[in-house]
Amino acid sequence: METKNQREAFRYVFKGNRHLPMDFKQTPVKVLDISAGGMAFKNEGFIQYDVDQITLFLHLPNYVENGKFTAQLRILNINDKGICHCIFENCTIEEYEMIHRYVLEMQKMDLIPQAKNKRE
Repeated sequence: METKNQREAFRYVFKGNRHLPMDFKQTPVKVLDISAGGMAFKNEGFIQYDVDQITLFLHLPNYVENGKFTAQLRILNINDKGICHCIFENCTIEEYEMIHRYVLEMQKMDLIPQAKNKRE
């Protein structure tokens, strides 16, 4: 169980109306979660090992760069619920760090409403 908790600490699962727009093989997909290792999205007719060059625009507060992230993304497997589990390939250290920072910022944004509710 501890391993799963550690893994979740470095992954952001999109909730509510938050989402990350992305196209995979020229098809809009709904990104379900993201980490520096990869992401998951709902299958829209893809097959295992499909690959595409993707571009994400990550909103990073107080980040000098524009938050544009480009990488090769490969589907490793598609589960029985129709979720594509993918990995980023050929990323630089800086690109991995950008995703880590994005995950952290999104997790912090989720904590803000919880903190307000506790004070009230």
